[in-house]
Amino acid sequence: MPAGDWFLLSLRVAHALSAKLWGGGGLYFLLVVRPSSRDSDESPAAFISSMHQRFGEWAQVATMAMLVTGGILVFDRLSNGNAGLTYVVLMSMKIVAALVAFWLAGVRPARRTVGRTRRRTSPEMIVALGTVAFVVGVGVSSVYGLSG
Repeated sequence: MPAGDWFLLSLRVAHALSAKLWGGGGLYFLLVVRPSSRDSDESPAAFISSMHQRFGEWAQVATMAMLVTGGILVFDRLSNGNAGLTYVVLMSMKIVAALVAFWLAGVRPARRTVGRTRRRTSPEMIVALGTVAFVVGVGVSSVYGLSG
């Protein structure tokens, strides 16, 4: 296997592992951390904040890894001329879902004041968008495979 193929394979593995870490962390939050916060001795907000601090660095590393590896992989696919319209549409769906999930999870403040009401970012929405991006990515990988 040529060195370039090993490099692309390593990028795909890093991308997939980062996606699993990010998505798994979201599911862990929904299924374990949030319910456990109700049973904790500390306030639910303090408990969740301490969990965010512990996992936050991992999530940031996973996010950066997905953005960098994903960008390189999409550029590689588009630059070699083997990407058709279907690939572009599917990758656009994946990228939009992932970017909105990243924005909701980290860039956008957790609360925004709208008039006199305060809205919270829905963890379910973040995980759902991440899941859409992951499933579309698996579909694209299945259809287009590792061949150039």
